[in-house]
Amino acid sequence: MIKILAILAGGVFVGAVGVEIVRRKYPRALDNLYAKTRKTAAEAKEAFKNGYANATRAKAAQVST
Repeated sequence: MIKILAILAGGVFVGAVGVEIVRRKYPRALDNLYAKTRKTAAEAKEAFKNGYANATRAKAAQVST
């Protein structure tokens, strides 16, 4: 268990260092990636809300009939 946690912590550290190196070398590319990620997440959230609203309306319609 401790070995797995150490590997996980090492991976997080190496990943953070790697992202920092990329951020310093290509700042605009990383900013564009973050912007696209935020846009995709916002669209997915909106789609989920719409789907949930449609599903609950359909279920409520079935119950009331």
